[in-house]
Amino acid sequence: MAAARDRAFWSVRTRMLIRDARETRGQELRTLIRELVHWAGYSADDPDVIDPELFAAFVEEFSRVSGNYGTVDDSIEQAIERVLDLQTSRGEPVTRLWIALARYRSMISLEDPRRLEALTTAVGSAPAGSEAWAEAILAMVWYSIDVSLYPQALRLCAELEERLPADLFAAKYRCGALTMSGIALFTSFQDLRKARNDLSEALTYEAAAAGDQQIRRWVATAYHYLGRVAEVERDYPAALSFYVRGQAIQETCPEELQALAFLQLRIAEPLIAVKAFDQARDHLQTTANLFRVSVEHSSGRLQGRLGFAFLQAAQGDVDGAFALVEEIREESRQMGFWRGELLCLGFRLSLLVRRRRLAPIPGTVLEILRTMRGGELGRNNALRLLTRIPLLVGVALRRMSHRRATGAPAPTAVRCPCPRHAT
Repeated sequence: MAAARDRAFWSVRTRMLIRDARETRGQELRTLIRELVHWAGYSADDPDVIDPELFAAFVEEFSRVSGNYGTVDDSIEQAIERVLDLQTSRGEPVTRLWIALARYRSMISLEDPRRLEALTTAVGSAPAGSEAWAEAILAMVWYSIDVSLYPQALRLCAELEERLPADLFAAKYRCGALTMSGIALFTSFQDLRKARNDLSEALTYEAAAAGDQQIRRWVATAYHYLGRVAEVERDYPAALSFYVRGQAIQETCPEELQALAFLQLRIAEPLIAVKAFDQARDHLQTTANLFRVSVEHSSGRLQGRLGFAFLQAAQGDVDGAFALVEEIREESRQMGFWRGELLCLGFRLSLLVRRRRLAPIPGTVLEILRTMRGGELGRNNALRLLTRIPLLVGVALRRMSHRRATGAPAPTAVRCPCPRHAT
């Protein structure tokens, strides 16, 4: 009787915390973190009362909130491991717990070895073709994109379609596979046309997103990356439209500061290209504010500061932009953040081309290659990565100095379509 009451109490309290974590916004989440940490420890002290699937949902929300405002806390990992041990000894499902642990470890580092270990175990723990297996595969796809293993990401997307029941794949997971495939194709610059087609096809699930939070996140992400494709293709009004729509959908999901901050940054980039500098600055400042209150200490904050460097260069302060980029690069080097250093080197190359300073360009290209050696070049086709450098430089130059073709009519001024600037 007492055990049943304990389990009922645990279940009710856990559901309440999950609800609060999903619905709470802003600084109130900081207070909620303390309750989540306490509940993780309470659960670990009495694992017999835990419902594993419900606890996995709790861990997912805890990890998201920690990624917003909190700090990584050992209590949550200890609780997960104790519940994993208990469920494994009972022969009960553990896939979603492993996925939750991987999400938690990604808060420490995208390339954290234990994140990969947890995901590998998650994939192996679920029957192939099941929903739990599909979720584990898509989590592994996201990891593969994070660490630049693009061919692996695309293979896993294809495997998802091959091994899931056709009706299950079509109803839900095709949206995830299309979104992830589009991201991998865009990020690796393998096939922009197919990336655009896959992402556009993912948007056909927008109606289904109303009743499924996961589909809603995939659709928001697809809009985000369609905006990036449009920006590469110099269709800045379309890019802005995609970004703003993605932001609107993302805001209906449980709060994820990093996703919202990156969308604000993306909105700023085409605005810089069309010289809507005041509106771009507004979005860059919002980006900086969101990253400042979150626990994101690497890629996001760095890219936000690079956005200000783009703005400086576009407004004519190339020397100031150059100095800021070198400052960010040095910080990246001290952190051992090679991706950040690579971003800065690419930006430096763009500035050198713009200033027509040809002598330092070969040395900068060599530095890019040295930085890439342990990362992108070690994981992907070196020739493809080298040939994409001119494209990336071109995108950067267009952001900093947007000009219309000779003889072309003066374009209609492009304004930001976001709710703040549309009125």
